[in-house]
Amino acid sequence: MNDGEGVKMVGKVGVLGGLSVLGLLLMLTMAVPCAAQKFSVISVSQQANDVSAFISPVRDLNGQACALLKVEAPMDFVFSTPLGIVKRVDEVGEIWLYLPAGTMQITLKHPEWGVMRNYRFKSALESHVCYVMKVKCPQPEITEVHDTVVLTQTLRDTIAVKYRRPPLPRSSYIMATASLHRGGPSVGLFIATVKRHGLFLHARSNFCSIGTTEIEVNSDGYVKDSEVLPFYNGEKRQANLILTAGLIHRISKQLYVFEGAGYGKASTAWQLDRSEGNGWALCSDHSSKGVSMEAGLMWHSDRLAVLMSASNIKCRQWQMNIGVGIRLGKK
Repeated sequence: MNDGEGVKMVGKVGVLGGLSVLGLLLMLTMAVPCAAQKFSVISVSQQANDVSAFISPVRDLNGQACALLKVEAPMDFVFSTPLGIVKRVDEVGEIWLYLPAGTMQITLKHPEWGVMRNYRFKSALESHVCYVMKVKCPQPEITEVHDTVVLTQTLRDTIAVKYRRPPLPRSSYIMATASLHRGGPSVGLFIATVKRHGLFLHARSNFCSIGTTEIEVNSDGYVKDSEVLPFYNGEKRQANLILTAGLIHRISKQLYVFEGAGYGKASTAWQLDRSEGNGWALCSDHSSKGVSMEAGLMWHSDRLAVLMSASNIKCRQWQMNIGVGIRLGKK
């Protein structure tokens, strides 16, 4: 081998050695930050004395109260679970996650420290129960930055599901009613249709008429605005008619409240003695007509429905109403 070939070989060995050293330095440089970019879950414990999830529950799409997981970690963390996350609230020093009952796993993500997938709880999370998850994070390196403004943007992929009340089917009711009042019993019909709110119509009467009256008297029998006291034979007629309509509201699964207004008329007539001509006298103190109001409750179980209400005519003639009937439509 001559001197020229020796020089070339030495040059190649030097270049290869330099590349190897450079590659080793790059690997060490990349390995140092990777080792620092880690976090871990220290513990997950149930908080028996924490009633946050019980006092102010958040409900999932099925209407069931969620479990509350309080994560002690920076706000840059994002989370996901197989059952979804119903709500996230960023509190001071911790993150509150409302998770559906039965959640077994959770995935933690951080834009710098990586991802911990499918962390498994010891047991399924329970409704109305509060848990605390402690996360150990790497200590940030302290660096000096001169005359530099750094803008960072954190992307959060936590899905918040807004709870919506499930739609209610429309139901209709038809009931036969009985009314008790001064003029005797009346019978009627109550009809209602409702989802969460609806309408009702209630008509009742004793199906009687007092006929034509000749004079008007007070409750003592005297002709009105006079001192004349006719003779009576003891017969009397009473007529009653009330028609009301209004709104009905669902206040629970089986209970409704309703209120309405309409028109009512109640009349009482006394028959005069034969010596007075056997005519009829209208007793104005026991008669009234005008605005009628009604309020009451309705309850149902499966197909059976019952109601109880109170109504009046011009706040003078009062009556109690009861009814029983059937429920139509879906449950």
